[in-house]
Amino acid sequence: MNDAIDQRELTFMALAGLLGGALGWVPVEMVSHGHTITQVEDFWTQLAGVLSMALFWGLVGGFIVGARGKSLRLTPAVTRRFLIGLVVCFLIGMPAVYYSNVVFTMILTAGGWGANQPGSELYLRAARVIGWVLMGFICGAGVGLASGSLNDLMGSLRNIIKGAVGGWVGGFVGGVAFDVIGANASGLYARLFGLCALGLAVGLLIGLVQELTKSAWLNVEAGRLRGRSFNIDRAVATLGRAEENVVGLFGDPGVQPRHALIERRGNGYVLKSLAVQQGVFLNGNRIETAELNEGDRIRISDYELSFHLKRAGAGSRRAVIRQDAAPVSAHSPAAQHGGPIATACLVDASGRRHELHAQAPTTLGRATDNDIVISDASVSRRHASIVPQNGSFVLRDLASQNGSFVRGQRIDGARQLASGDDVRLGDAPFVFHG
Repeated sequence: MNDAIDQRELTFMALAGLLGGALGWVPVEMVSHGHTITQVEDFWTQLAGVLSMALFWGLVGGFIVGARGKSLRLTPAVTRRFLIGLVVCFLIGMPAVYYSNVVFTMILTAGGWGANQPGSELYLRAARVIGWVLMGFICGAGVGLASGSLNDLMGSLRNIIKGAVGGWVGGFVGGVAFDVIGANASGLYARLFGLCALGLAVGLLIGLVQELTKSAWLNVEAGRLRGRSFNIDRAVATLGRAEENVVGLFGDPGVQPRHALIERRGNGYVLKSLAVQQGVFLNGNRIETAELNEGDRIRISDYELSFHLKRAGAGSRRAVIRQDAAPVSAHSPAAQHGGPIATACLVDASGRRHELHAQAPTTLGRATDNDIVISDASVSRRHASIVPQNGSFVLRDLASQNGSFVRGQRIDGARQLASGDDVRLGDAPFVFHG
């Protein structure tokens, strides 16, 4: 799978849908038990069927929306999200179930369906799958609606579309699974496993659609929640210790309840500090407001987070340096002969120039206190240094895990650099000019 996909998110969404489906089966079974598809139902039986199935969708939606915090703790924020998802999906579920039943009946009638009619089983299965797809589409949109924010209407609309897409695909998978299971099990077990499969599929597919279409996210590189990922899917996403934050940084007293925020501006994102005393650090520098770029490192107390953009693509590795870096072509004739480059520098794969200290070592690595911060998982926190020595520069490897390379050869200890040398730290490529 794509490295950008948060597998923890998918696991929580799938398990939440499964749990909601299992609990939602109970009211559905209470109404459906002992009834057959050929039995004529009165108004109250039909109403009970619609309400029980709507409650099923409410439970599935509630658990999926509640699971978006990716936490097993039953906190007030999780409870609030669950209740919002339950109510929204239950209310949307009633017309969804009613009209899916209408479509179900129309398909059976159009096919001349009957209990002993040749080919009737095919119409029954097609009608069930189509009906569940319709329900999944509408109730998936409900999940997106319940996950949105009233302050970000465009973001809410995107969530609704993502939820609807994931919901109809999940409904299709669940409908097929129901018929496969129903062919080899009684009605009770077919409904139990079929509805559980439906809930799981809807949760998984909604999560997958959201992951595949996300535009920006934060990975926690250091701190109590190391390994977590947070999607930046709102116009304004707050970071802090309070539960209502989009990015909840818990367990660190140095993090304020609302410590910082990330604001979407057009196609870009801006980081703002809300903590006067503790501050927010971007690539080692304390900032008040700063534009974010792919691979930027954010430090808040003991937490360190990396910022990522989906549109940056796999080939956009870049070194992030504390001072402004001016783009320059690594292979232009002037750069190769050292013409306009007045000081020694490294040029990364994107053509960005990173100047080296003329009188002191320049440190390179993934940690934010290096002189050149390289946001690449293959680079060690303290990877290497470039030391000025007798009018030239020497690259020293600092016992890095994935090694330092000059002209394709891994160095053992140190190697003097010549202008135009290809330098690679882990998988991050550079060209040296001196």
